Amino acid sequence: MLSLLPLLPLAAAATYPLVDSHKGATFLDGFRTPAGAYDNTTSGDVFWAQKGNSSVMYLNDAGRYVLKVDNTSFVPYNEKRFAPSLLTERAYPVGSVFVMDAVHMPYGCSVWPAFWTQGAAWPEGGEIDIMEGVNDQTANQIALHSAEDGCYASKDAQMTGQLRLDNCSVTSNGGSGCTVGDPNQNSYGAGFAAAGGGVYVAEYATDGIRVWFKSRADVPKEMTGDAKSLDTSLLGTPTANYPSTTCDIGKYFADQILTITITLCGAWAGTPSVLEATCPQLVGTNTCYTTYVINDASETYKNAYFELNYINIYSTAVEASSTSSNSSSGSSSGSASDSAAKPTGTSGARRALDMPVRLGWAAGLAAALGGALAFVL
Repeated sequence: MLSLLPLLPLAAAATYPLVDSHKGATFLDGFRTPAGAYDNTTSGDVFWAQKGNSSVMYLNDAGRYVLKVDNTSFVPYNEKRFAPSLLTERAYPVGSVFVMDAVHMPYGCSVWPAFWTQGAAWPEGGEIDIMEGVNDQTANQIALHSAEDGCYASKDAQMTGQLRLDNCSVTSNGGSGCTVGDPNQNSYGAGFAAAGGGVYVAEYATDGIRVWFKSRADVPKEMTGDAKSLDTSLLGTPTANYPSTTCDIGKYFADQILTITITLCGAWAGTPSVLEATCPQLVGTNTCYTTYVINDASETYKNAYFELNYINIYSTAVEASSTSSNSSSGSSSGSASDSAAKPTGTSGARRALDMPVRLGWAAGLAAALGGALAFVL
């Protein structure tokens, strides 16, 4: 029956001016690090690195910015490993578009990267998961989260992705959100890197929220790190499409803080059933933490890094800041370079008691369904 129903028309495309640009030597301008020292939002086994920690964030020889898990330090038992979490100093209102161009994304057993936005008082103000996944999964999954019931994904919206869950509320389905799976095997992990990376785009508009992924070969030529505007008509049918007809954007979403994070293990990646779906079975009493995080992890986390051409924010609702003009030029295409250069090392720090707040959509699935559906991709 659903196949016979007419699809909702795509929203009219819009052109957005550039307001903030992060690339090259000034990549970190306009970003802040979390107030807390460790990951107390997803129970991940990491300490958040501060700016200046060159084991975790640095400009490589190709002019791209690298955000990575520290894999040069020996971490004893009961300590954590340093990893990056960056949040924009500005929050962006409806009428904004977020773009990340990368040639490599983090992947591997116990690794949990995300490129997402959040309201300032999460879960109030909502959340948009643009890119998120764990371990060795092979495709991206997109999600919205609302603080309360009433926001739904439409079964009739035009998109190339597969709608899996339609209730966006954190109070439903174990907090998993309304999820869309990308069928493109280049949209995550090893496949993403092998294809030369690509571009993720999220449009936050009054008539809906739309997310696109473009593998390197499909990135429009107009999309570069120096582009002063973005016309969303260049992007075609979105990978995920959440129209306002089934979710009142103004009611459930507030100004969004753009966030990029890598954590380890935790409430999703470290759940045994989720971990073992794409990684070796845990041995005996070992956990995700004891198997992967501690001791020497030079090989374990050799692929646990973002290598970024740029992150740009376009908006019709805020004025351009200095980061849109001060960022040095960076490459906008190409394959990944060697990002395993030996930056300054950092030692582990005492493993603190975690108090999970934001568990993420698949952590909710793991809690509600024992992880059985977390990797139906």
